Amino acid sequence: MDQFSVEKSVPYYDQIYYSIKQMIMQGVFKPGERIYEAKMARDFKVSRSPVREAVRALEKEGLLFIDDKSRVTVYKPTLGDMEDIYQCRIILESLAAKLAARLASNRELKEIETTLVQTRKYIEEKNPQRSETIIALNSRFHDLIIQFSQNKRLQKQLYDLRSLSYYYRVLNFQGKNRDWTIFNEHKGIFEAIKERDEEKAGARMSDHVTHDMHNLIKMLDGKLD
Repeated sequence: MDQFSVEKSVPYYDQIYYSIKQMIMQGVFKPGERIYEAKMARDFKVSRSPVREAVRALEKEGLLFIDDKSRVTVYKPTLGDMEDIYQCRIILESLAAKLAARLASNRELKEIETTLVQTRKYIEEKNPQRSETIIALNSRFHDLIIQFSQNKRLQKQLYDLRSLSYYYRVLNFQGKNRDWTIFNEHKGIFEAIKERDEEKAGARMSDHVTHDMHNLIKMLDGKLD
């Protein structure tokens, strides 16, 4: 779908929500950039109502910010906010890995393994357009472990961070051999889960998310407020 076009067979809100979200993730809309609902409505050739609905949904996810004067701007990362998000992820996702090691069924373990096999395949293809698919598969790896933890409260807390976590995953993919580094750490986490070693699974997940945070800090040093 083009950036500014809508299909009549799909609800306008869904299309506009997805389009704006993709443009934020792909850097079309820059951090801190102001978004004008009226202009978006004109560009999409729709009324302001579905645009307003999409904007409110993205505000709840943290990707858009609405100030007290109703001005809409794109999420602008700060070092403090990024560290806050990753500190939450370190604690919660390490617990999710422990619980998955204890509770995941053999069928669920196979589902995680299949995701890793698919990730390796796309990395080895060396297709310049593959990064978006690899990032999506990396996100799926984490989502499956969270799902198989069977802890509803944990899932809700991490779901609230899901869009911003994905946003940072896109940034974190940059760098030499990042695809293989992330894959190998994921593989180590899965091996511990498959061995039913809860402590090892939790420790490896904690190390993995911590490494991602440190990589982001190093990569973005001097670029964040």
